[in-house]
Amino acid sequence: MKVHSMKQLLGLFVMLVSFDSLSAVQIDLNGMREEVLSENVELKIQYENYYQSQRNVSAAFGQFLPNLNVNYIYVNTTLAILQSVVPTPSAWFKYQASKELAQAEKFSSESIRLNILEGLTVNYINIKFLEEIHAGLVAQDSVLEEAYNDAVKKEELGIGDSSEVYATKRALFQHRQDIYQLETNLITQKQALLIGLAKSPSEELDLAELPADDLSDIPAAMEDGAALAVKNSTELLSNAYQADAAHFMKKAAKWSFVSFNGIGFDYFANVSIEQSKARVIELQSEQLVNKIRNQVYAAYKTIDVLDRRIQLQESVLESLKPIDERNTELYLGNALSAKDYINFKSEMASEKNALIRLVMERRVKIAQLKRLLGLDASLNSLEINVEDIEIYAESENARRGKHVWVKLSGIDSSEVHSVNYSVDGVVAPKKIYAANGDLTFYFRANAAGEYKVLAKIMLLNGQIILKEQTVVVR
Repeated sequence: MKVHSMKQLLGLFVMLVSFDSLSAVQIDLNGMREEVLSENVELKIQYENYYQSQRNVSAAFGQFLPNLNVNYIYVNTTLAILQSVVPTPSAWFKYQASKELAQAEKFSSESIRLNILEGLTVNYINIKFLEEIHAGLVAQDSVLEEAYNDAVKKEELGIGDSSEVYATKRALFQHRQDIYQLETNLITQKQALLIGLAKSPSEELDLAELPADDLSDIPAAMEDGAALAVKNSTELLSNAYQADAAHFMKKAAKWSFVSFNGIGFDYFANVSIEQSKARVIELQSEQLVNKIRNQVYAAYKTIDVLDRRIQLQESVLESLKPIDERNTELYLGNALSAKDYINFKSEMASEKNALIRLVMERRVKIAQLKRLLGLDASLNSLEINVEDIEIYAESENARRGKHVWVKLSGIDSSEVHSVNYSVDGVVAPKKIYAANGDLTFYFRANAAGEYKVLAKIMLLNGQIILKEQTVVVR
């Protein structure tokens, strides 16, 4: 009676959830990626939706999991694999650093979007594998129901006993409890995904099948993967811009005595504080590089272990097939009790679920590795041919020496954040911002001749291009 009431309540809940939906929401992984990484979505609202959805699903699973007999993995997506260890730009810096902080904020925002994308991807994978386990449970239900009906018939004919009826009935009801709780968990997971994507949780969610594993863009060697992860890290790029901002503030503190108040008693303390903040950021960069490399190595090793475990589990299932066929023959010939038959079927189902769980863990780990490698970053889309970039100079005679304007060709300034120019033996590094509308660098040459110019070009996607060229001043 209790099971029947639970089934009715669950059915009513499902009807209420889907009653208001006019049409199913169809989502696939690629579409979700584009939506999460879209710059059109306000990030604070997006993150709040994501955080709220994951908090809800964690609470629900905390209630259901202790009572669930089905073995499967639940991945808590509130903790992204790689949280930024650098501080969000704050009141540490003043106006001089605003251009650097604007870039730092952009890459910090990209880090948050990537963390949200990773979490929702894991959420998506969870749902698809829960659906696969649910399908297996439903298929197993017919076997258990048939065994129960058969035990009842045998008892009525006098060739069975009540203990077989009780055992088969108990197994069937417990199995259906698992199905109902799994269905409830699926509803919770789907609601979390809808909330995380800022869609109505009352809508019906139709998830496309998971695409086949694509490891073509993942380096085969761990060392290459670690190098790519460090190169693409949005956290490191944010840290680099904050370091530049801290450099501005160190200089600002040193010159802060140029005021009507004089040096003052707090001058040396202010300089010390700004230098300390700059050192903190540099140390955080070193810490982050180490963290990235360690997590990449761990992800590669975990995937390798999971590959071997999946292969072993597939062998286990293959070896159980002839035993399953033999047990079915014995059961149909009344040579095997219903209890033993059901127990073996349950063991078979557990082994199948173990394989599903391992495959799911592997998909999750691959998603996390791609997050580490920065393969989902929307800021990596610029296509720049480094070979096309050239440095050239224009000059004119002056009263003393030459006026020289150094320029770049082969690159669109709209794709550039800044260029740090220097002239060997003549001019120390000087940064020119593309936001000012011109990337031209000016210096005074004492005489005509050859000058070696170095340009450190920072693109908007964080990529750094180093170009060195000897220019002729006539």
